[in-house]
Amino acid sequence: MDHGLVKRLRGEVGDRLAEQRRLDAAAGLAPMTSEDERQFARAIISQVLEEHARSEILVGRPPLIAQEETDLAEAIHAALFGVGRLQPLLEDQQIENIDINGCDRVFIGYADGSEVLADPVAESDEELVELVQVLAAYSGLSSRPFDTANPQLDLRLPDGSRLSAVMDVTLRPAISIRRSSPTWWATAPSRPTWLRSWRPRWRPGRTS
Repeated sequence: MDHGLVKRLRGEVGDRLAEQRRLDAAAGLAPMTSEDERQFARAIISQVLEEHARSEILVGRPPLIAQEETDLAEAIHAALFGVGRLQPLLEDQQIENIDINGCDRVFIGYADGSEVLADPVAESDEELVELVQVLAAYSGLSSRPFDTANPQLDLRLPDGSRLSAVMDVTLRPAISIRRSSPTWWATAPSRPTWLRSWRPRWRPGRTS
């Protein structure tokens, strides 16, 4: 997957989506619901990918094959509304914990107790911080920014997983994601004690 291409096309789709919001507001139309906006974004993604394929052909490069285009479309949509490169990790039901110490230090803990070093989830630490900011805004936490003045953020992801992030107070941005168990969350007391004090695990010097 060309993540640079994902980022560029996500920007194009985001700009067109923002323009449509502006046009709707100017026409006095009600804002799109979250689901309508997601579906509209998929239509825009199809248009952008078609334009990209035409531009590739014009310069003599072969267009993407069908599966590659499908994967690219999903990656763009995830970058807009989901969790970007974290999406496949969150969809893996065998993963219990994800600890991120900078964009390229991603430690995956599996249900069987094993742990592996995974691929980077962002091109840079700055992009990693931007991902958290986008997640916060999409979760309705735009009034709680994640920046130098507000270096700590806790939120629940759409799948119920808990994410905690810190920046500046650690050498690099650090994120911990604890996967939720539907059964556990259904029976657990509201805001358990361990959750109040839970913070990302920083692993200085860890390389594997």
